[in-house]
Amino acid sequence: MKRWSQYRAVLLPTVLLTLLMLGFAWYATGVVDRDRAMEQAENRLVQMSQKIDALQSEQSLILDEAQADYQTRARIISMMINTTPTLLETETDLEELRLVAGAEVISVSDLQGVIRFSTDQSRVGDRVEDAFLPAITNKVFSEWYFPDESTRDILLVGTARLDQDGVIQITFKPDDISQLMQSADLSELVSGTQFMENGTLSVLDESCRYMSHTYSALVGAQSPYAPADFSGNAGHFSASPYQSSALVCYRKYRSYTLVCTLPYREVYARRNSAALWMLALGALLDLTAGFCVTSRLHRDQQ
Repeated sequence: MKRWSQYRAVLLPTVLLTLLMLGFAWYATGVVDRDRAMEQAENRLVQMSQKIDALQSEQSLILDEAQADYQTRARIISMMINTTPTLLETETDLEELRLVAGAEVISVSDLQGVIRFSTDQSRVGDRVEDAFLPAITNKVFSEWYFPDESTRDILLVGTARLDQDGVIQITFKPDDISQLMQSADLSELVSGTQFMENGTLSVLDESCRYMSHTYSALVGAQSPYAPADFSGNAGHFSASPYQSSALVCYRKYRSYTLVCTLPYREVYARRNSAALWMLALGALLDLTAGFCVTSRLHRDQQ
């Protein structure tokens, strides 16, 4: 009984101290690691918003320069027709105008907006686009637009006829714009970019579809999140987007939701490692204490 009391007097405080140290290390290191991960995520989200601004500024500049270029081409065609109206009378001359402009189709309307001359004969008798009708009476009118904003593979430019009332409508295939816009494509914003070691970055639209993602194959796919998950302008929550529990940090910017996702196994990797070391140290301390008590009892018996 005396021997057990001596064991208990030494080992019990040692074990309790070990557990206390382990619990403190587990909690404190976990809190620090989580805060550190959230701070890094917030910094990365701010960087993403700055990149979006830069991309949109670049896109705006590209479009402004392209607009000036294509509208200038249309005005040049209008001036050439004004100087030599007979250019409209033969298909050969119209075709040469098309080549000068680098266009796909050139169509010229009368004062009712009905196409009377065109490099595409199937369009003769059609009406020009409603957006270009003000050019009939406004001699300084010039406008452009993409019929399909999602692809931007066709560009329409309308300008006023100078030789008489009417519209010159020109169809372009703006391959140069497409190539330049690809370099400023939002879908490439975070493509191939990891957050820390195993985390991901993404940009969501209002329906929570991926507009950009670390893994580019997911662009356009529906994310595992719902709009209700992002209730504030910024925040964080826990989720298991791909069968792995993760910390999700987000920040709303313009019409986008910017997201950082980091698996908890990486968030708490340092804590888990420290806890294992503390557990090993505690076990070693307990064994040492037990060995000391045993040696002391053995000497006392002798």
